[in-house]
Amino acid sequence: MLRAIGRAWAWRQRMQRGEVTTIADLAAEEGLSDRYVSRLLRLAWLAPEVLERLVVRREPCAISLYDLCFVASLPWDEQPVRVFD
Repeated sequence: MLRAIGRAWAWRQRMQRGEVTTIADLAAEEGLSDRYVSRLLRLAWLAPEVLERLVVRREPCAISLYDLCFVASLPWDEQPVRVFD
C-alpha cells in the first residue's frame, strides 16, 4: 500500500511539472493501462490525516488498496472513518 501511495505521488509530481501531460501518456511510459493509472493516481489526493496514519504511524488499513483508491475521492473528513474503522 505504501508503495502505491508513493507511486501515485510521484506520478502527480510528474504531471504538475509538465513531464507528462495526460494519464494516457503516463500509462504508456509506465507500460500500464490508462484505467489502472487513473485509479491509482487518486491516492495522491488522500486526506492528510489518512496519509499520516498510514505512512508515519503505519496503522493498518481496514480496506483493500482497490477500495482505498475510491475513498480518496471522498471529502477529507469522511476518509479516516472509511479507511480505519
